[in-house]
Amino acid sequence: MNINILTEKLKILKERPAAFIPAIEAIHDWLLQSSAAPFQQRISPVDINFPLNKVVPELLHGVPIGLFDLNWEVHCPQCHAITQEYQSLSQAAGNAYCENCRAEFEADFAKWVNVTFSLNKEIDKREPLLSCELPDETEIFLRLKVEPTETKSAIMNLSDVDSYRYICPLTKSQGILTISGAKTDVLQEFSLEQLANNKFNLAKLQAHPGRIKINLTNSAKIMAGLVIFKDALPQHPLPPRLSGLELIHYPEFHTLFGEQILSSREQMKVAAVTTLFTDITGSTEMYERLGDIVAYNVVRDHFDILFTHIEQQGGTVLKTIGDAVMASFISNEAALISIINALEAFEQYNTTQHIDRHINIKTGIHRGQAILVNLNERLDYFGSTINKAARIQAVASSGEICFSEQVYQDSKFIQTMKKFGIENVTRHSVNLKGIDGLQTIYKAVTMFNKNTLL
Repeated sequence: MNINILTEKLKILKERPAAFIPAIEAIHDWLLQSSAAPFQQRISPVDINFPLNKVVPELLHGVPIGLFDLNWEVHCPQCHAITQEYQSLSQAAGNAYCENCRAEFEADFAKWVNVTFSLNKEIDKREPLLSCELPDETEIFLRLKVEPTETKSAIMNLSDVDSYRYICPLTKSQGILTISGAKTDVLQEFSLEQLANNKFNLAKLQAHPGRIKINLTNSAKIMAGLVIFKDALPQHPLPPRLSGLELIHYPEFHTLFGEQILSSREQMKVAAVTTLFTDITGSTEMYERLGDIVAYNVVRDHFDILFTHIEQQGGTVLKTIGDAVMASFISNEAALISIINALEAFEQYNTTQHIDRHINIKTGIHRGQAILVNLNERLDYFGSTINKAARIQAVASSGEICFSEQVYQDSKFIQTMKKFGIENVTRHSVNLKGIDGLQTIYKAVTMFNKNTLL
């Protein structure tokens, strides 16, 4: 690691007008602790002992100045290995394939796409060691770690007739061990060799139920290992990390990497995202009363207030349609807090304006699966979740927050409503335009509810 260049780049980062120095110092401490490792270590923002919302902006600002590189990593849902990585979102693909598990999967942007950072090659020329970190729930029957030229052995007892997988988490070498036939009391012995081409000398082993001894010789120039587990792995969530969906909700990402969008033909599944729609009550009448220029200025004031409170809670404004706003959030709670704060800000704004210029909004919130796409060179969402959120907003009254059953089932959302003193919540079965059947929605009456307005 070139400490001089690292120090120089960190100094530039700290001199940025809005830099948050304590976060930069926490990043620096982490880098110094990792510098003794034989390989460059990827920086997972959640591993830095500092609030994530302070660390991520500084890491992002470090990329354009040549301090960090941004890495998008696609992980297998079963073995958690990195199956694909890219430096720009434009290289992303909606489907991926894991060679370890011999399985294709949807590269869900919220569940299986992970974001890390690494030191720029000018600072650290060491290659990263991207090991396969199996889920904690995986039952491991044998584990070995072997230095170059070294041979180690271990014995395991496999009683189940089944198919087992053996891999090196470091070199990604793999093979299949099949256990079949009658149980034997004889110790069965196999010798595996880690070759220099990231393969084992044997890709298939056959044994009977019973005790099995594995000898592993490392003929590669780097450390190698062996892990044996059942071939059929269920899906398990990744450990805490910064997901792709979380990253694109940072305004700094859009400011610094606005050109990073999906290709026009690509789409990525998002397991769950919270969508917020708002609209100004009586905007058509306002334009008629005030005229286009004055009314447009009021709408702009409304955008300034609303956008500020959306971004303060980690939300992203996706688009405006007339005076309507569509935004997305990582959580239902964040969407609720943003809109309550915005309603309070509109109330304060209205005290300084003539009644004809008052801003009152109606709101709809829904959470569900969506498709992330490139629309007009911007990231956008499509799908039934988005349509339903818009329709829920359409049945709201002024100052009222309407939300779906999926949102109502979120205990943190309900707790947040109570924290803000919102107790008047009613359940309704309604027809939503373009959606078959009666839909259950909830209406929360806030202190900003305007009963006389539609």
